[in-house]
Amino acid sequence: ARHPYSWDVIGVHEDLTAASVDDVQEFFKTYYSPNNLSLVIAGDFDAAEAKRLVEKYFGGIPAGPSLDRPARWIPTLDRERVVEAFDRVPQERTFIAWPTPQLFGDGDAELDLASKILTDGLNSRLKKTLVYDKQLCTDVTSFQYSLEISGMFIVDATARPGASLAQIEQVITDEIERFAKSGPAPEELNRSRTKWESQFVSGLERIGGFGGKSDLLNQYNTYFGDPGKFEEDLARYRKATGEALRDTVAKWLNNRNRLIVRFHPETSSRESQVALDRSKQPAIGADKPFRAPEVKTAKLENGLEIYVVERPELPKVAVALATQAGSVADPAGKEGTAHLTVVNLDMGTKTKNTLEIEDSLGNLGTSLQGFAGRESSTVSLEVLKRNLAPAMSIFADVILNPVFPVAEVEREKKRHLDNLAQEANDPNALAARVQNMLVFGPDHPYGRPRSGLPATVKPLTRDDLARFHETYWKPGGSALIFAGDITLAEATELARQNFLAWTGGAPPAVTIPDPRPLGAGKVFLIDKQDAAQTVVAQLLAAPQRKTDDYYQLNLADAVWGGGFQTRLNLNLRENKGYSYGAFSFPSLYSKSGIWVASGGVQTNKTKESIVEFVNELRFLGGGKPITETELADAKANRVRGYAQNFESLGQLVGQIATLWSQGLPMSELQREPDELQRATLAAVIAAAQKYAVPGKATLLLIGDLSKIRSGVEELKLGDIIVLDTEGRPVTKQ
Repeated sequence: ARHPYSWDVIGVHEDLTAASVDDVQEFFKTYYSPNNLSLVIAGDFDAAEAKRLVEKYFGGIPAGPSLDRPARWIPTLDRERVVEAFDRVPQERTFIAWPTPQLFGDGDAELDLASKILTDGLNSRLKKTLVYDKQLCTDVTSFQYSLEISGMFIVDATARPGASLAQIEQVITDEIERFAKSGPAPEELNRSRTKWESQFVSGLERIGGFGGKSDLLNQYNTYFGDPGKFEEDLARYRKATGEALRDTVAKWLNNRNRLIVRFHPETSSRESQVALDRSKQPAIGADKPFRAPEVKTAKLENGLEIYVVERPELPKVAVALATQAGSVADPAGKEGTAHLTVVNLDMGTKTKNTLEIEDSLGNLGTSLQGFAGRESSTVSLEVLKRNLAPAMSIFADVILNPVFPVAEVEREKKRHLDNLAQEANDPNALAARVQNMLVFGPDHPYGRPRSGLPATVKPLTRDDLARFHETYWKPGGSALIFAGDITLAEATELARQNFLAWTGGAPPAVTIPDPRPLGAGKVFLIDKQDAAQTVVAQLLAAPQRKTDDYYQLNLADAVWGGGFQTRLNLNLRENKGYSYGAFSFPSLYSKSGIWVASGGVQTNKTKESIVEFVNELRFLGGGKPITETELADAKANRVRGYAQNFESLGQLVGQIATLWSQGLPMSELQREPDELQRATLAAVIAAAQKYAVPGKATLLLIGDLSKIRSGVEELKLGDIIVLDTEGRPVTKQ
């Protein structure tokens, strides 16, 4: 018999096509039944009222057939099996997988911890060897995939150009053999435990999502019939010993009874339910008013601003430093400088090298995250409260004292160039790279690729990064943000201890000129040979974030494509079946913005999909004005979903950092849902007509030109220009 995990959850096209309506109805009657249901309600609600409603709407649904839980079935392999696959990928990659125990099975927790020791952090065993020392890989990851009846341990390594998969696989095999013989060092075990606990506690911040409270309650209840296994789950990891990890790795991983899947670049190419009326949906209860979290503030003498949201429910704190050092400040011809500066901050300070920094943070159960946006850069960490003080010391050291060692910068530059090569092979990433070029101009601060291009990244040196850091990372242009189990007084004291000595005032202002668009009324094509889909992107100029009609534009977007039940997605996905999803989103910066609608469509339906994109834009711009019902749905979607932006400490810190970087007051946290509720239909229609102007739209298509170009030409939408993957016109067409 086939193992229940041997086929994809979403099935394959042939089976889906063969399924009849009777098959689907019978499956629904069998499995979508109350006796096979685990229902979790999580959030801000009255428990007694929730129970009453559950009884009302679910109590009268007839039970389905009795169902037995599947028995444990860990498959076995009697030898090493190798699959060689070829696809249009820029780098080789190997996946090595072993059958392993199920969730809560003997060895499950130990394999989770072993995975962290092997690949979590730059100083982990495999990452240090393959990425840092030997530089054979761009990245290497591993995880224990624990399910109900069995599990699977996977190591995934992406080879650097020219590196041998055989050599990489041998390094992985040798390291696992070494682990099986000697086990982990005490500090490795302690670090992996602390990291796992921090990750577990972080998941409990969220009421939903993978690893959130409701997810874990349902998982425990479904698999074990007991939703209250939080403490038992945590205890598995706390009691795991080095010997147990060693023996578990020896039992499950230190063998050749495994699967290896190797991906290689394709070389062939051409030129370039109670008595209820169940036919009606129950009415939704009254909305609770949103109350924004209180943001407390302070400021150090050196100009560093401090923002604090006290949320003491969990013993954890999220911290971020935002600074006015985004990609708009990249020197001309050196795009990618802001990005590489952030990437290399923790590659060495005046007192610690990168592996010492990695070890120190890992021992505290945390790691640094960094991101260079358009107008600001952010460095952040999340840590258990007991470890906050020492973590802040390392956090400040990295921000204030980076030395940008030459060897580290060169290694990280190589990795970034590898990532840029992968980006050039990903149609969605390509669209994100090129769209701003077309709307703002390729040399405009908002138009230049945020993380650079190969030609601008290759020449960058450690001196470029050091100079950029010295020029733009300043206390007078920065904000230190805390959220979690911390008071304003505690946060201010930590800031004084670690950042008061930071000097330098404010950074120089960056001049943002008016946009110089390339493509209004034009069609741009980028060729992706043998692409199964075409990415269609419709580009519009948009206002700055502080525009008076920001909220009205937000609601117009919620009608057009900013969600699932929107015009674009219902048309392209639900009605026509051309796309898995088509959506829109405005990105509004301090001086101007861009409004993008996009989606991947079937290659053989590219022409028809473009017609629908064009029609929907015309309808939004006045051909089919937004209705009262659509506006009410848009408001409900945006206002009811708004609170989800504050679910985790990291999200909360991110919201504050975004407002700060845009020069907006923290009162905006409460103002946004209030203004969305107040917006009138006339004002929303006016905003739609102001910005959704078909004649000013640019169309960007990324797909197989040999299959889509003739159809595009037949539409006669405007001049057609073929671009390369860096947005430059291709002379040979």
